[in-house]
Amino acid sequence: MPNVVCHFEHPNLTNKMKTLTLIFTLICLVTDFTFGQSRQIGLIMPIGGDDSEICCIYSPKEGFKVFDSPNGKEIGVLTRTTQSNTGDQAPYKIFFIDNLTKKIAPIDLKNFKEIGYEVMSITYFERKSGFVRVVNLSVDYWLSEKEISNKNFKVIDWQQFFIENSGDLMGFYANDPGLKLKSKPTNESETIKVLKGDLFEITPTKDCNDNWTKVKVKKYKEHPCGTDLSDEKNVEFEIDGWIEIIKDNGQPNLWFYSRGC
Repeated sequence: MPNVVCHFEHPNLTNKMKTLTLIFTLICLVTDFTFGQSRQIGLIMPIGGDDSEICCIYSPKEGFKVFDSPNGKEIGVLTRTTQSNTGDQAPYKIFFIDNLTKKIAPIDLKNFKEIGYEVMSITYFERKSGFVRVVNLSVDYWLSEKEISNKNFKVIDWQQFFIENSGDLMGFYANDPGLKLKSKPTNESETIKVLKGDLFEITPTKDCNDNWTKVKVKKYKEHPCGTDLSDEKNVEFEIDGWIEIIKDNGQPNLWFYSRGC
């Protein structure tokens, strides 16, 4: 999430300068708030580590503590480690264990996002005061970002995810009804092409402007998973430009084949 740092300190500022400083500080705070509002949705991902310890739902072996609100009461733990979770399907199961009742409640896999072949990430849909809310709206389950970091995981929004995984996944594609590829990171700029369907393979770069990201695009004649054409002959053309890679609320504007071909 972008951070805007504004700091002025001088003992001999005139009243006019103090007023300008206050105005500028307020502008920065509003800017930071706006960015925060657009980054409310994302994923909890590991930072390196041994895949055998975190597969197949990305979570530390001992799980994450769960709170009932940001900086609230600790109410349980989200974990794969329970006495009943045994067998070859154990890595694909995760539970909420209530601190008070000790009740073990399984969490449906539909609440997670598959980001690789049978590999899922815990997602968050609200972010506040150093905590992220997870699972779904029916429960108040909040995880501490500090604990997430301490356990060698990270909280990333969808824009970060697309950029960090550029080239690692098979490709990214525009959600229906398509995305306008722009010459500049504004809606008013020239539309170069409308990207629609899975023949337009989108590769994000690290060049960003708010929700906009500069991307490279390959237009295929046939989908790479179902063609006998060589890579060279299958590429119809290559272009680059800007797309809004996420919506204003942070939802992704792209999709991908998590299981490959």
